[in-house]
Amino acid sequence: MKYLGMIILMVALSNTFCQDSPDLSKVTHRPPTVAGAFYPANADTIKKWINEYLSPDEPLEIKGDIIGLVVPHAGYVYSGWVAGKAYRELKDRKYDAVIVISPSHTKAFRGASVFKGDAYVTPLGIAKVDLELSKEIAIVFPDVKFSMDGHSWTEGRSEHALEVQIPFLQIVQSGTPIVPIVMGTQDFETTDELVKAIVKSVKKLNRKVLLVASSDLSHFHNQKQAEKIDSPLVEAFSKLDYFKMAMNLYQDKWEACGGAPITVVMSVAEQLGANSAHSFLYATSATSPYTATDSSRVVGYFSGALYNDNSGQLKILPELNEKDKKVIMDYAKKSVRSTVLNTSIDIDEKQFSDRLNDEYAAFVTLKEEGMLRGCMGQTFTTSSLLNSVIEAGRLAASRDPRFSPVSEKELDKLEYEVTILSRMKKILNPEEIEIGRDGVYLRMENSGALFLPQVAPEQKWNRTELLENLCRKARLPMDAYKSTKAELYVFQAMIID
Repeated sequence: MKYLGMIILMVALSNTFCQDSPDLSKVTHRPPTVAGAFYPANADTIKKWINEYLSPDEPLEIKGDIIGLVVPHAGYVYSGWVAGKAYRELKDRKYDAVIVISPSHTKAFRGASVFKGDAYVTPLGIAKVDLELSKEIAIVFPDVKFSMDGHSWTEGRSEHALEVQIPFLQIVQSGTPIVPIVMGTQDFETTDELVKAIVKSVKKLNRKVLLVASSDLSHFHNQKQAEKIDSPLVEAFSKLDYFKMAMNLYQDKWEACGGAPITVVMSVAEQLGANSAHSFLYATSATSPYTATDSSRVVGYFSGALYNDNSGQLKILPELNEKDKKVIMDYAKKSVRSTVLNTSIDIDEKQFSDRLNDEYAAFVTLKEEGMLRGCMGQTFTTSSLLNSVIEAGRLAASRDPRFSPVSEKELDKLEYEVTILSRMKKILNPEEIEIGRDGVYLRMENSGALFLPQVAPEQKWNRTELLENLCRKARLPMDAYKSTKAELYVFQAMIID
C-alpha cells in the first residue's frame, strides 16, 4: 500500500506539472520551470546562495517604509548578488501581499496578465497567490486580464523573469502571498491601465503591499557602452522620474527589457506614499564575483528601492542664485536672436555654475506688446538646463505652429519669460491639481497638450476650465480628461522674467 500511494502521488503530480500540454483551465499551481537553469533545483542550494546574496553582516540602508523594489532577473550567478542588495532590506518588514511585475520574453499578447492560478511553485515550496487582490486588479480594464498568458509552461520556452524572484521572496517574505503579473505589451496605455488598476484595487482592499519590478538593463554592449547607456536610467530612478524614463525607453535611447514594469512600480509606489528612491547597486554580467562574462558583450543589472522617508519630498527644482538666473535669461535671448539672424552661439559651460549643468526641461515664452508671440519647450530632457533653455528659445522663435517665425524687426520688441520645469508627476484625480502651483500635461492615445502653471491664473480659469481648454488644445473633446484612457501629469516650475 505504501508503494501504491507513492505511485498514485507521482501520477497526480505528473498530470498536474507535465510539460505535455495539461489543461491550463484546471491547473492551479504553476510548477518551477527554470529551476536548474536560472537558479538551483535543490532547495538547500537555493537557500545557501540567496543567504549569501543577502549579505547578512552588512548594515541595512533604508530606514523608511519600503513600497517598491527594482531587481534584475538573469541567472543567479550573474545577477543574484545585485538582487540580494534590494531583497535584504525587507528583513523584519511585514506586507499583506507582494505584487511582482515582469515583462514577457516568451509570448506576445496584448496588455497585462494577472496569474489566474492559486500558487507559483519553486523547489522551496508553494508561494500562494492573493486571489482576492489578483481578481480585483483584473476587473478594472479589459487589457489587464486574469489569465495564464505569460505564465504558461506548455508553449515552448517558459517565462523566467517572474519565477526567479519567487525564491527570494520565499526567504525574505516567507508566507506572504503574491500577485504575479506579466506585461505582454509595454506601451503607454498598458502601463497607465496597470497603474490605475493596481492603485484602485490596493486601496479598495486596504492592502499593505510591496511592489517588485523585474528587469535587466542594456543588452550586449561592451562594458563602457553599457555603463553610458544605463547610468542615466539609474539616475532617473533615483529622482523618481518615471515620465522621463518611459519617454527615453520609448525613443530607444535607454534600454530595459522590463522598462514598463519599472515605471509601473515607480508610479504605483508614489501613489501609495513613496517620496524617495535609492539605488543600491549597478553592475553588469562582466563584474559578477560569481561567474563573469566577457566585458565586450555584457548585460546591465540594477537594484533599487522606492520608499517613504518621512522627511518630505524630493528636490524638484534647481536652486539658482540671481547670477544663474541672469545667465539663463541672457542665453534665452541669445538663442532667439541667433535663430532669427541665423548665427551661432558660443557656449562655455565651464564658466557657469554646476547648477546650470543639471538636467531640467525648460520653456521659453515670447510676448510682443503683451500678446503671446511664441511658447515652446520640452516635457523632459537629457540635456543641461542651459542647453534646454537655448533649445526652447530656438523653438519658440521658429517652430511654434501657432505663429509665423519671429522676424528680425521684432527682436527689440520681444518680452521674455523662461519657465524651468520639475519632473512630471502622475495624478489619478483631477482634484489634485492646484491652480497657480501646478502645470498640467495631458496625454491620450496619440494626442497631448501642456499648460504651464502661470497660464490658468493669467486666463482666470478654474480647474475645470483649465482641463477643458487643455483638451481643446490637444484637439480632443472638452471632457476627454474624464476618460479612463486619459493620463494626467502635474509639474511645478521656476519662472524667470
